[in-house]
Formats: sequence, structure tokens, C-alpha cells
Amino acid sequence: MSMIGNYLRITPLELDRARKDPDWAMEYAEDLEDAEIDEPESPDGQLAADRLHRTDRTWDALRYLLERAGCPVNVVHGEEEFTEEDWGYGPAFLLTPEQVASGSAFLSGLPFEGLIRDVTAADLAAADLYPQGGWDDPGSLDHLRRYYEDLVGYFAEANRTGDAMVLWLS
Repeated sequence: MSMIGNYLRITPLELDRARKDPDWAMEYAEDLEDAEIDEPESPDGQLAADRLHRTDRTWDALRYLLERAGCPVNVVHGEEEFTEEDWGYGPAFLLTPEQVASGSAFLSGLPFEGLIRDVTAADLAAADLYPQGGWDDPGSLDHLRRYYEDLVGYFAEANRTGDAMVLWLS
């Protein structure tokens, strides 16, 4: 099994609800995932496509590179644990709308070339990042580019709408 980085955009009102009722947030995420798979063309499936985001197995390389670049918030794991409940590989974490805005500003100002400046695939492999052995191929940087650029866009949209986020590994 693979460990996948997951994101769920939620409104400030939903953030309040998630803090009071973390089980609601988990059920909401699961319902959206089901709709995304089972009924992608339905209104719920479209909502899922807008609200959910995944970084696949690139999450650890993104974490490493963003920490190296000095990202002011943890846009890979989140900042605030809001439940001890296991969402797959540990609990879920939150980013407030303000933290999303800070992360979005940083990401939007850092093109992929800046993110990987002076870093090679061999450097990622040497850093012992998840998935182990998955970063040896020079083409892995092209794979990483797509996920980074999608993450930048996801954060920009969340910032534009004033959303918070729930983040977890599954």
C-alpha cells in the first residue's frame, strides 16, 4: 500500500464544525471521495473534484523541498492536529484560512525551478524520502513538477475563496 497526501478544502463555517465534531469532517471527506469515484458527473462528484486534492506519493519530497525553501506553514501536513482519530496513517491536521493564505502566497511566488534549485533526483534519493527508492530516476523531477504545480493551483483557489484545509495521509 502507498501513503497518499490528501487535502480537503472547507469553508470557515465548516472549519468551526470540524473542530467541534472531527467525525463529521472524516465522514464529509469519505462522502466526497465516494461521490468522486461513483458519480463523477453528479453535483456531489463535481464538488468532490473542487474540494479534494491529492499529492499521491510525492508528499514527502514536497515536504522536504518546501522546508528547504523556507515555506512559512506546513502545506504538506498542516499546522494544527484537530483529532487523535486515525485517518489512514495518523490523525488529520488543519490549516486555517490565514495559514492557507500564507502558504498560497509562498507557493505562488516559488516556481518549480526555484523549488528544485540545486537539487537533483540523486539528492532526493539520498535524502531517504518516501517512497524509498522512488527518486533515483531523473524523470522523477518531471513527475514531481506536475504535483507541485497542481498544489500551487489548489492553494490559490482555496485562498481565493477563503477556505481552510484538512490534511492527512492515507
